[in-house]
Amino acid sequence: MKRKLIALLLVLMTAVAGLSAFDIGGDWTINGTIDQHPEILIGFIPTYGEVTAGYTGLQLMEGNRTEIQLTVGAGYVERRFWMDPSDSKEKMKMTPLTFDVLQVGWGLRFNQGFLDSPVGDKDLITLSIGYKGRYEDAMNSMVAGKKNKAAWGEDRTVPTIDEFFAEHAWKNTRLYPDLRGDHQYLASSLFFNFFLDAMEDTLTTNDGYTLEFQADWAPYGLNAALDGKGDYYQFMLEAVGAKTLYHYKTERMSWFSIVIIDRLRANWLSGELVPTFVQKLGSLGRQVRGYSSYTYGTEFYVVNNFDIRFTGPDMGVDGISPRINLFFDIGYGAGRYFNTDRPGSNLLASTGAQFTLSIFDIIDLGYQLAYLIPGDTYNFAKGDQRLVGSFTFFLDF
Repeated sequence: MKRKLIALLLVLMTAVAGLSAFDIGGDWTINGTIDQHPEILIGFIPTYGEVTAGYTGLQLMEGNRTEIQLTVGAGYVERRFWMDPSDSKEKMKMTPLTFDVLQVGWGLRFNQGFLDSPVGDKDLITLSIGYKGRYEDAMNSMVAGKKNKAAWGEDRTVPTIDEFFAEHAWKNTRLYPDLRGDHQYLASSLFFNFFLDAMEDTLTTNDGYTLEFQADWAPYGLNAALDGKGDYYQFMLEAVGAKTLYHYKTERMSWFSIVIIDRLRANWLSGELVPTFVQKLGSLGRQVRGYSSYTYGTEFYVVNNFDIRFTGPDMGVDGISPRINLFFDIGYGAGRYFNTDRPGSNLLASTGAQFTLSIFDIIDLGYQLAYLIPGDTYNFAKGDQRLVGSFTFFLDF
């Protein structure tokens, strides 16, 4: 009951964090992001909120944006690891490692713009450097001790963290270094970001392109204060291109639009101690829709996501519109599995549709159907099932 009360309190906190990109007077702006817990109203409400406040009162270059950002966040989320890379796929008929995390995050970022973008009143290039920190306290799942569907549709009792490690002889928790000891982890990382923005982006149209590069470094000396440990680095390169094929609008409202948009993303994540929250974004399963986050986690992946988006009409409310998003994803991963010496390679592909209600182009609330294209791959949460449905809160890009 105590955890549920905490979760409800965090939901109230994230109501503020859901607001995005509005001016609050002077030289300040606010941005927010949210996340969900699948066991709390099936993930339909936010249980994690993050707020970024940016100060733009300084101007180091005439006509270009200089910004100092402070980020704070807090929440309660679930993590679920369906596969152990030291086992073969045939041995994956097991209850996954499932646990909850109470987390608090913070960060400081400096942004400097250069040149003028050909679209909109914004900078063409933004260079950023910064620091990110977080404290995490991993807890037993709120459904620990209860029956839950594991891989291949088998009902098994959800174990506690310690029970899971004892059952699978992973007491040294090499695969999950932030869960050592009392399962508490204090994380710190430094980053550099390059962002080129030539994209005109609205609720109903997308035209142009963006290019982004980010490097993250989390050395052991900044990630060893508590029992949980970390030591990793990451490089990410992403290109997005979009074109509005058709847009019908009147003076009063936008009726209908068709947009094609494509993202190519490459990622290299390596190190001796890659913590679980980093493994999510570094896993190929997270990037190919329909597969499970935290699966197919190797050092390198490259993935292409292609969307055809049908948006409209406005529903009579400015900023709120239904959307159908058809997608095709394909990705390849290779290198060592995280925190092991075992090499691997995987090719994943899927196609499907998302049926959503877009709210101010921030949240796309709805349902996703994905068909996993046959191959030597599995969605470990669904086993051999090829057609996978799930609720969605956001578009992937």
